[in-house]
Amino acid sequence: MHPLRCSVPLAAFGSRLKPALKQAAAARVEGVLLDTRHMVQPSDFSASAIRHLRRHLDELGLTLAATTFPTRRGFSDRTDLQPRVEAVCQALTFAQALGTNVVTLNIGPVPIDSSHDDGQTDEAGRNNRDLLVEVLNDLARHGNHVGAIPVIDVSACDLQTFQALLHDIDSGPIGVDFNPAAWTGRGGNPVETFRELYDVVHHVWAKDALRASDGSYREVAVGQGEVAWDEMLAVLAEAEYDGWLTAGTGSGDDPAGDALRAVAMLKSIGTETIG
Repeated sequence: MHPLRCSVPLAAFGSRLKPALKQAAAARVEGVLLDTRHMVQPSDFSASAIRHLRRHLDELGLTLAATTFPTRRGFSDRTDLQPRVEAVCQALTFAQALGTNVVTLNIGPVPIDSSHDDGQTDEAGRNNRDLLVEVLNDLARHGNHVGAIPVIDVSACDLQTFQALLHDIDSGPIGVDFNPAAWTGRGGNPVETFRELYDVVHHVWAKDALRASDGSYREVAVGQGEVAWDEMLAVLAEAEYDGWLTAGTGSGDDPAGDALRAVAMLKSIGTETIG
């Protein structure tokens, strides 16, 4: 059984890199997730600056658990797609240089087939799903070349559609960014869903959700929603998951406090549930 490794989004401690790192270390955080679009950018880091940041993390006793690269649009959206793909490739290269191979991405909605594209195709005859598969294969190929893995989540998708998409990515490793709150919010069972995906899960979010009667959901503090965290941690142990569990920051005025309380709760449940 692997020990539970919990990380916190570095942005929870503020938008400036060095003060945020100092606060994370003072809070005795084990690992951090770094946003390489908004908090730092690859273009701002020379090779010596990267070495300096890695040394600084070591000195503070922090591990870079993962990086994340949020995009405004999904990867089946044709608007400015090529610059978006190039930016993600840079983020994959940057992550590996910083010392992690996990880059989390939300790829947006997954078109099921051409009937969901309103018949839209490009000059090469590709519908939106074809385009998404091609883009993800390009990212997986680049990640394989540089030693980093695109770890993806989707905006809205059922399990079968997601599995079919993963099956079509064959040019390099692809991972799943597993969010129990999102699967709960979609009406699924996150424990059973994880069992179906466990062999490709490379990052897990500690987030919680409450569903409304109209089918929508909202994220709430970990432990105050519908995710059964004792069962969730048990299935992670059952699968011998050895990756990171990153605490969500909630929507309140104290994101760092929310994340740290989530980590403490998870550690407590983990001790009781899996020893």
